[in-house]
Amino acid sequence: MSRYTQVDLAYDFLVNKEKSGDVFTIQELSNFTGWALQTCKTYPSKRWHQFIERNNDEYLVSGVSYLSKAEFRDIHSQKFNSNLVTSNKSILVKKAREFALLAVSVYNNPYSEFKTYGFIVNIIIAYTALFHAIFEKRGMEYIHKDSDGFPIIIDGEEKSWELLECIERYWNGNNSPEKANIKFLVGLRNKIEHRYLPALDLSLCGECQSALNNFETILVDEFGDNYALMTNLATSLQLTRISEQAQIDAMKELQSENYNVVRNYMETYNKDLSEDILDSAKYRLRAFLIPKIGNRKSSCDLSIEFIKTDNLTEDQLENYKNVVAFIKGIEHPYKFKPGKVVELVSKKISGFNMHLHTKSWKYYQARPNVLDSKFKGEYAGFIEGYDSYLYSSKWVDFLVSEFSDKSKLNIVKKVR
Repeated sequence: MSRYTQVDLAYDFLVNKEKSGDVFTIQELSNFTGWALQTCKTYPSKRWHQFIERNNDEYLVSGVSYLSKAEFRDIHSQKFNSNLVTSNKSILVKKAREFALLAVSVYNNPYSEFKTYGFIVNIIIAYTALFHAIFEKRGMEYIHKDSDGFPIIIDGEEKSWELLECIERYWNGNNSPEKANIKFLVGLRNKIEHRYLPALDLSLCGECQSALNNFETILVDEFGDNYALMTNLATSLQLTRISEQAQIDAMKELQSENYNVVRNYMETYNKDLSEDILDSAKYRLRAFLIPKIGNRKSSCDLSIEFIKTDNLTEDQLENYKNVVAFIKGIEHPYKFKPGKVVELVSKKISGFNMHLHTKSWKYYQARPNVLDSKFKGEYAGFIEGYDSYLYSSKWVDFLVSEFSDKSKLNIVKKVR
């Protein structure tokens, strides 16, 4: 009998339990493997602790099925070291973590003048490696193939899926704030690759922070707490006292011709997103710090507190929303191109088209007939860079409400 015979039986036992979703008892483990009852009691809480969850006298397995039998043998023999495992999946996870930490290092370096670009380049590599590791774990092929089904070879290597392909496969073509965040950063990388644009750093810190948070969430969900980045990171020290003049200078620079291509990309990309995605912290984190006052010295040790909104009551959540509204100020409400307005309204009002939209803004005087760069109304506003008018969600709601009455729609149809 091999010295691994009973270990392999334990592996088979645990994998079967995980795949069936069944719990098991120590007695069942002992009966299946032939180990003594007392021996079996030590393994779930010590050697296999990262894969076993205990509930009274029952145990639930999670993650063993993603290991090879050889990896399980190493874990059981306590030879397993995540830094030494050489399976392709483990190498990819290690690469993903390393580049995510490098992204943070570049961004938090006070001497770095390319914070945003350095972060984006490294976090994209990190995400790509992470999704490849996930596909390895799931036994999926993640290579491009030609029309005959053979792998496409580039420089002697099989061409792997790029990040945009990975996120389509991972989210099965569905939209999500995390996916929108990644697509935004990939597109932005392509725009700023050959440009020196330091003023972007103040504008994009929220998207960068969300990208990091989302990366760690996916990493931990897929591979366990042992891989969390927070074991290597502390809360970064940000220079929060940015002078008002420095902020004004940065915003002026962002409006200069140098930034036209990138600024137009950012504005256009965000206008095409739904409100749910735009407001999600998984797409863009908007944070504020409030001094926390304690009446004892010991209660003032932690000066920053992160609030998980899932645990708040409705009243508490409303209070936080009021504070956020007070701090963040007013963002311009003009997000929709005419085509987007038509798309949204036509879902509720049959037959609504671009021609009717033109008649509508003329009849209701939603905007001037000529271009006025200073115009900002309730329903429309002139946007620099886009150099035309965009429309607000209020305009969409108004049209849907107004044209629910067919007599009003008929009146607008007669406008010339």
